[in-house]
Amino acid sequence: MPMSFKNILLLLVVVTACTAFNMQLFRGLDQMMGDQYWVIDTTQGDHGWYAMGLLPHVKKLPREAVKAANSDADPKNDYIIYAQSGDFAGESVYGICFGIPLIMYLIWFASIIGFPDKVDPYLLPRRIYTIAVIIACSVIANLFLMRVAADFSREPMARIANISGNHASLLFHSAGIWFAILFSALGTHTHSFREVSAPDSRNWQSQANEKFSWLFTLLAAVTVLEVLLVREHLALPDSAMDYSLWIIWVVIFMRIYGFSPKYWIKRGRGIAIMIGGAIATLPVFYLLERATGTLGAGFASPILTKALGPENANIGLSAMISIYLIFWTEFAAAIRMNGPARKAAVKR
Repeated sequence: MPMSFKNILLLLVVVTACTAFNMQLFRGLDQMMGDQYWVIDTTQGDHGWYAMGLLPHVKKLPREAVKAANSDADPKNDYIIYAQSGDFAGESVYGICFGIPLIMYLIWFASIIGFPDKVDPYLLPRRIYTIAVIIACSVIANLFLMRVAADFSREPMARIANISGNHASLLFHSAGIWFAILFSALGTHTHSFREVSAPDSRNWQSQANEKFSWLFTLLAAVTVLEVLLVREHLALPDSAMDYSLWIIWVVIFMRIYGFSPKYWIKRGRGIAIMIGGAIATLPVFYLLERATGTLGAGFASPILTKALGPENANIGLSAMISIYLIFWTEFAAAIRMNGPARKAAVKR
């Protein structure tokens, strides 16, 4: 049964509020940096003792002092920059960065906890514990990646920016999604003492040929779309990140709505939510950027125009659309409106 409108609204409000609070924490880190760098404090050792050596000792220094030391002729005076303002929240493309934790919290609340209408009080402690493990794994994995990047990146560059694709929020929240999907697939949040026997796979009917044909058809379509978007300066120039998001959306779309048009035409309600939600999201962040002047939409952006030139004002559009297609696809499934609609009346 589809979720009631009250619960749909409650789920959307909760995940949006949690995302906004989470992103404000990352914005706070950017604001705390100000006009300074975090640099490695080599007097205490490069590796440090924080988090088992994964997080090095750092100290704050003015940007001008660091730039002066790094531009002189003596490389022994160079500082290794760990982070700087702008490495965390990604305010210039805030609308895109906002979409990743939005997906993460949707999976945490709807898929793992069962919020708001399928919260099992007996399994709730186990599900909360699963989320705690997901958070711990995400933090440890990110610190480990930063430590690896630090060992390979010896030149004086910002390590956080280089390992996370310029915004730490993308790295941390993507890990939260990845581990949430992993633990959901393992079923750790739904394990009980009364386990049931696994289904007999010998009775399954394979439709592999049809699945693969439509999978590659959709992949070909999004490949052509990405090439066109890059040529029109509506996507990142290297297209690797944008293209990977479109591939992820194709896989999620086929998992939720079926693998061929004969299933898609029966699920018009869910597909309408997916497309309508993604389209409606764009003007929300467009207006937010105009209202704040700092929280970038990622497209039609004065911030990107000022930083990268007018030809790059829309380079975030491809990522923006693909991320919010993923979110609204998952949202339609979470509120159980991705299946065929029932007929209002049965003919006698």
